Amino acid sequence: MKKILMIGGGISGQAAAQLATALDIECCIVNDTECAGAKLSEIFSGVDLVVVSPGVTGNSRLLQYAVAEKFEVISELEFGIRHFPGKLLAVTGTNGKTTTVELTEFLLKKLQVNAVAAGNIGLGLAAVAAGIIRGEFTDAEKMVAVLEVSSFQLEHTQKIPALAAVLLNVESDHINRYAGGLSEYRAVKERIFNAVPEDKRFYGMSMTGQKYSCGFEILNDTLYFQGKTLLDLHKTALAAEHNQENLLAALSLVASVVPLATRLNELTNALQEFKTGDHRISPVAEINGVKYIDDSKATNPAAVIAAVKSLEKMPCKNIVLIAGGLDKDMDFTPLATLTGYLKKVIVYGRCGSKVAGVFTDEVPVFDAKTDFALAVREAAATAIAGDTVLLSPAAASMDMFKDYKERGNVFAQLVRALPQ
Repeated sequence: MKKILMIGGGISGQAAAQLATALDIECCIVNDTECAGAKLSEIFSGVDLVVVSPGVTGNSRLLQYAVAEKFEVISELEFGIRHFPGKLLAVTGTNGKTTTVELTEFLLKKLQVNAVAAGNIGLGLAAVAAGIIRGEFTDAEKMVAVLEVSSFQLEHTQKIPALAAVLLNVESDHINRYAGGLSEYRAVKERIFNAVPEDKRFYGMSMTGQKYSCGFEILNDTLYFQGKTLLDLHKTALAAEHNQENLLAALSLVASVVPLATRLNELTNALQEFKTGDHRISPVAEINGVKYIDDSKATNPAAVIAAVKSLEKMPCKNIVLIAGGLDKDMDFTPLATLTGYLKKVIVYGRCGSKVAGVFTDEVPVFDAKTDFALAVREAAATAIAGDTVLLSPAAASMDMFKDYKERGNVFAQLVRALPQ
């Protein structure tokens, strides 16, 4: 192989370029904007393989040409898989992927396994493979890569030969990407199992199919192993219902690598040390008796519902919800099930009015339009001691922010600037 064409830059493009360089293969990164009007036959001249960034859609002129001319087209993830000598674990789903991957990596490391989180979590697997070729990792054959895999990555990934894989859930999200709606979105997600042994294909509790079967179960917020009480989950950061789901998924993956029956003390100690990442139901401040929570990573309705119910077990109308952002043609109507929990809903951004439309007069709604700071001030003016102001947007951030992290950071800055 002499030349690779990478369609799309960003993290994936740079990762693919690193791996190509390590393999002594020419790699040219291109995108549709820069190539507008260019002769495609010249751009693809001498190309042996086309690698596609997950952000590239089917409308891409470059991608359409590659497919029409029968070039081999793969994802950056699959490019990395082809040159990664270790073992793989894989996680996909609408919600919970990042926490599950982070927890799996954390537990494996605590159990002395050479593990690395990669994929959609931020470090491209191709970059990991490049580092191995450059000699930056030891015992690469024993390394376990825990992959967070998005539906966008799966579109051009033929197979992930993982020891085990999890499909956590499928909720309304990214419907603007899939003409076939939710059914097509799910079908893409299930491609994660294409090369996984049948007994190692795990589905979340909201799905149908093979359940977690590693000897662990959770009853009344307590973790058990083969009937033996292990740990009160309130001693961990994983007591919320959605994180219990993530925990069982992570344990199933870890058990595919490590025999856990003889490592239970190490395991329970590690679980008590684990902390969830930023912008996931993260406390920001308590001001005048009002709690402010950053859940900016909640980019679909199901994630918002999980957040609200983790904060309040019973409906009591003391949550002021801030929601809105970039619409992905999602169905926001499930948010109406939160009526009993919400004191007020404050919407903003491009899909704010669409979010507002799912609530009846029983829940007051304030539309801050494109003024995010106004949304935070209105929430603060509404809340009284004992209330919680929750940023849980149910939508993407890119209409007003670079990403969900910037959105969460701006929220925290605005909250900390409120009068004490």
